[in-house]
Amino acid sequence: MVGIHAGTALATQLTAELATEILIAGFVVATLPPLAAWAIGIHLLKVNPAVLQGALAGARCHPGAALESVRETGSNVPWIGFPVAYAVSGLLLTAFGYLAMVFSK
Repeated sequence: MVGIHAGTALATQLTAELATEILIAGFVVATLPPLAAWAIGIHLLKVNPAVLQGALAGARCHPGAALESVRETGSNVPWIGFPVAYAVSGLLLTAFGYLAMVFSK
């Protein structure tokens, strides 16, 4: 119920300019880190692309993407990079979420 009421309050205060800014910021925040990680992994670290796909899927906490990589490559190699990235991503999300809560007060 709190979410529903907060959503209606947000919708009444949302302007076209603010919505555009949120859309652009969301696109940048969701797109640039995986692209940067892919470029660094391929060019600097010379990681196998299949393993890197699994690692990026794990970092994004998205097993569906890793499963699709497995289907496309016809190999289980993408699963090699998935678990560690998934675990580290979960720990970092928890730690930084807590820090954001502490510093927001």
